[in-house]
Amino acid sequence: MAGKYHLWSARGDLCSIQRTGMEVRELLSGAQVLPEVHLFPRSDGPGSSQDLPQFAAMGHRLPCREVDLNDPCWAWSQDCLRTPGACLDGDPIVFRALPSDDPQATEYYAPDFHQAPLCQRQPVVGRSDYFVNNILAQFGLYGVRIEAEPMPALYRGTGLGGSNLAHLAAMLLGSALAGVDLTQGQIYIAATQLENQFGVHENSQGEIRYGVSLTGGQEALAALQGGFYDNVHLPWFNGPFSVVSRPLLLPESYAAAQQHLLLVNVGRRRAEGVTSSGINNAWMARWRDQEGAGIHAEKPRLAYLAAEALRQQDWALYARAVAEYRSLRATLCVEYLSGQDELADRCHDSGLEYFPLGAGTGTCLVVGEKAQAITQLKEYFTASADAQTGRLAMPFRIREKGVEYYGFQENGLTLPMAPERPSVC
Repeated sequence: MAGKYHLWSARGDLCSIQRTGMEVRELLSGAQVLPEVHLFPRSDGPGSSQDLPQFAAMGHRLPCREVDLNDPCWAWSQDCLRTPGACLDGDPIVFRALPSDDPQATEYYAPDFHQAPLCQRQPVVGRSDYFVNNILAQFGLYGVRIEAEPMPALYRGTGLGGSNLAHLAAMLLGSALAGVDLTQGQIYIAATQLENQFGVHENSQGEIRYGVSLTGGQEALAALQGGFYDNVHLPWFNGPFSVVSRPLLLPESYAAAQQHLLLVNVGRRRAEGVTSSGINNAWMARWRDQEGAGIHAEKPRLAYLAAEALRQQDWALYARAVAEYRSLRATLCVEYLSGQDELADRCHDSGLEYFPLGAGTGTCLVVGEKAQAITQLKEYFTASADAQTGRLAMPFRIREKGVEYYGFQENGLTLPMAPERPSVC
């Protein structure tokens, strides 16, 4: 098992740009196969939000005992921040690189969000919607476009981490095309930092905020490594956003575990005026009062309990951890559960527990000790599925491997090096 542990950090060689934007444009213009990355979304649960940089600043705790990676319980990590998460096996979210229409500009086109490509000749570094253009500019890739295929319908507006994956895709493609050849660890760190810090916003009160969205990097991490991993955040040892990870479930356990898990979207929208940003802001504001800070401080304990329950495949214990973590988040902001009454009632009647992903609404993780109850809930929502509202039940399938690369070898591009193995003092 020890060989499965990964250290995700920004450590690596000092690298420089090896190909200019014009050279990359010529490469892409003559390519028989354009370079693509296929990424897969994640599902989280107890531990969600602990990868935020604010948690590292206000809730981080050093390991409270000797770090022993061979301890199967990882007891040393009980007080640390962690984000267990699974990479979901389904339709990929596809990004590719191609020549831009304007040879002097960077371009980004995601048809789900843009009527036409976002085109920039001169970076406007405070506009968060130009985050992919900014990444291309950092690599000097003027004359290049990053283009996303339409997102599979079941992923839209679901809280599965779409913007995180767009950052990751731009970093993967940009690094390889420019010949900088960053490692997977460097790419994860850079993509996470950019999403949390790029862009300047001013609200109606004149307050300045930063970042494309309030998120950490769990989605990028899951997309890179695949599987179902426990990610323990240790930023003081290996730099911001650094993580040491262990698999909670091995591939031979996937089939059994998937019988106890389900993803459900009830197809309901939040109440009027309730938004993801509002919910996230309400959660973060609770760090300022004693009660709220105390509730936040309970999260690492529950996340460790959940990680151990998953490792042991104790579904009764995992369901209890899900219920307690959901309750903590709802206490911090009751709007987190907006629109989930139907699912809550169904789960209560069936002995199941649920967990709204992201900032709530959209998709929920459902867990149950009895596999039959999961099957019955899936049948209920499948029978009433509605593509217009997004109402559906998705089987919880775990993807063993992470990102897929296409057209890299054909174009002489280097795949990023895998993360290193952790060492302890």
